[in-house]
Amino acid sequence: MASAAEPAPLCELCVGEQHEATHRCLECEEHMCAKMAASHAVSKVSRHHQVKTLAELAADPLLAQVSVVCRDHNKQLEYFDKECQRPICHSCTVLTHRNHECCTLEEATQHAVHEITILQSKGRQRAAQLEEAERHVQAVLNQLTTNYEGAAEEIQRIFDQLRTTLAQREQDVLSDLDGKYKAKAFALREHCDQLSTLRGCLVSAVERAESGKKGPAAHTLQVCADLRATMGTLQTTRPALEPQVGARLNVHWDQAGAKAAINKVGKVFERGDLAATSIAEGPGLKSAVPAEVSQFQLRVLDERQQAVVLGPESLMLAAEWQASNRQVMLEGVQVEQQGEAGVLQVSYQVPAGEIMDMQLRLHVCLEGEAVGGVPFDVQMEPPKRIVVRGAGTVEVNGTYNLQEEKFNNKLKWFKDNATNFQIYWGEFQMFARGECTSPYSFAIVLNTQFLPSFCFSSSSS
Repeated sequence: MASAAEPAPLCELCVGEQHEATHRCLECEEHMCAKMAASHAVSKVSRHHQVKTLAELAADPLLAQVSVVCRDHNKQLEYFDKECQRPICHSCTVLTHRNHECCTLEEATQHAVHEITILQSKGRQRAAQLEEAERHVQAVLNQLTTNYEGAAEEIQRIFDQLRTTLAQREQDVLSDLDGKYKAKAFALREHCDQLSTLRGCLVSAVERAESGKKGPAAHTLQVCADLRATMGTLQTTRPALEPQVGARLNVHWDQAGAKAAINKVGKVFERGDLAATSIAEGPGLKSAVPAEVSQFQLRVLDERQQAVVLGPESLMLAAEWQASNRQVMLEGVQVEQQGEAGVLQVSYQVPAGEIMDMQLRLHVCLEGEAVGGVPFDVQMEPPKRIVVRGAGTVEVNGTYNLQEEKFNNKLKWFKDNATNFQIYWGEFQMFARGECTSPYSFAIVLNTQFLPSFCFSSSSS
């Protein structure tokens, strides 16, 4: 449907009254209405033209760019120039594209369809990898959210306990302070009362002595004797004139230490930090046999070297061939918790049909971070025996025996660098030249050359 900004095209073939176009001929490069499109399809000249509806062109914009007529010579495109990578007509082959390697358009189309099929397969495989990666990332995100919620609850619980402990400690310190204050206050009040009593006795004796100075002689002598006795008593008792208890209450408060201790109470760290302190070990990090289970362990440790329990979804494996950097799709990947806390048992298989060279780079990631030692160089080891479908026994260099057994499609490849001897079996594209094309075929390669006498199919002996 045309937009308001672009009016619908009109039929270019109608004479007189023009109708709205519904089709377009890719060879004539003209718009036409439904009636003219029908006539175009039965005309002897144009019956083989490619006529598409405008809806089809809108759904696939590439169709509108396709031309089936040579723009230089206005002739039917019949060939494909492999060097220029474009369709050409017969005149192009003898003029502008002379001496170029060409093939018929039909052959090029068949090859393109085959290539599209291969690319589709690779695209689907890559999409599956991306989907798996997306699921893994989503799983890590879900685990992150779960960890966050659990950590937040734990922080609240710990600090609630700390607040309770601090409040209790506050009451204990205040109680201790109160006891020390009361003891000192009691002693000071007793001292105060003693001084007040003595002071009162002395003041009373002094006041009484004043009257004795003006009275009769006998009275004056008596008053003097009383005052002397009172002063003697004071001289004998000699009360302490200085406070015997200090006013200071010494409360020890290690504020810096307390703050440092509080600051150490909680520390938030990323789980990715665990990758740097965790340890991966085991035979599966050093060697692997194609199509057989390889294993290793991952000890998940924190910065204090204490075990941390993580779920299997926290670990991810990736692999590539050392020489070509081509990614490897590992099979049978399993991650399981071991009986020992913080230990993950990891199993994987290298597909035999994926073998590209003799060394694999294995990447081990813990919650998105590479563990120490990554990448691990894994040496490919030969299988313990060679199995082939069919009857009979073949001996190569007196060393390798192929015996009569049921075909095992898990074993598809073997190579020995010392003798440059290789064995391939299964459905492989490398046999497309015709050496061994039957399903589940078997071949021996010595010094990069196929040995025809040692080429078997599933029904051969």
